[in-house]
Amino acid sequence: MRKKGEELLLFLFTVFVYCFVCFYLPYKYPDLPKSLSASFEAVIPGGASAREAAEIIRKAGAVDDAKALARAMADIGIDRRLKPGLYSLYKSTPAGVARQLAKAKPIADRMTLIPGFRYRRVAALFGAATGAKPHFDAAMENADNFPAEVRAWLPSRKEERIVFLLPETYFIAPGPQAAAEFVKSASSLWYDRIGSKIAADAAPESVMKSGILASLVEGEAKAADERPILAGIFLKRLEKNMRLQSCATVIYAWDELNIRKSRLSYRDLEINSPYNTYLVGGLPPGPICAPSESSWKSALEPEESDYLFFFADREGRHVFSKSYEEHLAKQRRLGL
Repeated sequence: MRKKGEELLLFLFTVFVYCFVCFYLPYKYPDLPKSLSASFEAVIPGGASAREAAEIIRKAGAVDDAKALARAMADIGIDRRLKPGLYSLYKSTPAGVARQLAKAKPIADRMTLIPGFRYRRVAALFGAATGAKPHFDAAMENADNFPAEVRAWLPSRKEERIVFLLPETYFIAPGPQAAAEFVKSASSLWYDRIGSKIAADAAPESVMKSGILASLVEGEAKAADERPILAGIFLKRLEKNMRLQSCATVIYAWDELNIRKSRLSYRDLEINSPYNTYLVGGLPPGPICAPSESSWKSALEPEESDYLFFFADREGRHVFSKSYEEHLAKQRRLGL
């Protein structure tokens, strides 16, 4: 009987020590060495508010009171600078978890959307980095991944929605929702910097016209100072019912056939495509790439000038002319 009592006491003592070490100590003292307590994983998406992040962490099991955690995060100033990613946290008080978040280095995938990239290339790069190209296509098709203010402007084709993603580097939490979080982050940044400056009641056709124009400017210009001028020339040509004659649209047309062109011959300009603005009047039917912030601003605020013609010199800068005769003379002078 005495032996059984000793065994029971030993069992109870073991349970007490286990609970003390694994739960009480990390809860009371969150800065203890991590090896003493079990961890909980929480994936914080890009753009999550402190309240949303706190609720995710509560559901993961690292804290009991999400509201208290959100307040604790605000108290130490991390509520507005919490980085997205995968966090490994330990059960603690709201203040303790907030301190862990302040010190943590989340695991995140680095995704860079480069200005001028076409939809197909972005999707391929996303698939290469995460192995989830179909997820990217699905994320672009889901209007809920775009800010509510942007949804009325979205075209039906996912490929055309590329203009609503702002080129930038994003840190995205890994996992099956990575593609959706990338689209949410990139479209939210686009709205913050570009879309919020557009009238809320602007017609979708008008917004897309600006997006297509911005993509043409992006495809044509290397120098930022030329972009407003090019946007103004394109708009003036549209007003005069002149063909835009953008080489960038012809390069895009060939790219649609999986033929990459860096330089164009006169024969290349004869490609039969609705994107060939040498043969087809008006804007192309859709954007040719993801425009940069600079190109978007140029499309929305083009520079008025007397120029109507342009060509690129050997350094990639553009030479502008007021008349076709002046345009040809400048080409001859430069040997182009």
